[in-house]
Amino acid sequence: MQTVTTLSQASAGFARATEPASSSTDVSGDFETFLTLLTAQLRNQDPLKPVESTEFVAQLASFSAVEQQVQSNTKLEGILEALASGATGGLSQWIGQEVRNPGSASYENVPLDVLYLSHTDADRVELVVFDEDDNVVARQDVDKDESNVEWSGILADGSRAVEGAQYRFETNSILEGEIIANTPALVFSMVQEVRKFEGQPVLYFADGTQMFAADVEAIRTPQT
Repeated sequence: MQTVTTLSQASAGFARATEPASSSTDVSGDFETFLTLLTAQLRNQDPLKPVESTEFVAQLASFSAVEQQVQSNTKLEGILEALASGATGGLSQWIGQEVRNPGSASYENVPLDVLYLSHTDADRVELVVFDEDDNVVARQDVDKDESNVEWSGILADGSRAVEGAQYRFETNSILEGEIIANTPALVFSMVQEVRKFEGQPVLYFADGTQMFAADVEAIRTPQT
């Protein structure tokens, strides 16, 4: 009768399947080898001396362990792939980008681009500038028929804004001397952190302002 290597004799080959350094390819190979040996052993066993039940159970247990190792390695590879190039990779791309939002912007001795809205009935629109302590530090009229203005950084007392300080903006829509609408103005500021809320990415800025990534309408590479 043909001599068949038993599964217990091949245990050294299967042991390496549980080593951390083994790749999924190695484990899969051991799995296929194990299955081949098990089938061959059952087919070629001596009918007068069949495999002991205890040994057979032990071999099946080893079979199950190898199968679970293959499945675990496959799942792990999927997780690593997702971390490298999937959801978190996409989130990290937001960090360091400048996004237009209703928060504040850092003044760096260059004019700040401000997007504002005005009420259609207004006869005058005023841009109001606030410092980090929420004090009004400047006011200026803006064109009610436009939506963008560059704030030069000049304060109400004639001095220049503090470099590195945060400033936020609002617009007052005025009709016959009365404010009929007050709305936040939008500025570009840098994304500091990204989190997920109910499956949706949320962007966080230095001043604590946050917004859903889905609401972003303008993004730009940080200016140097």
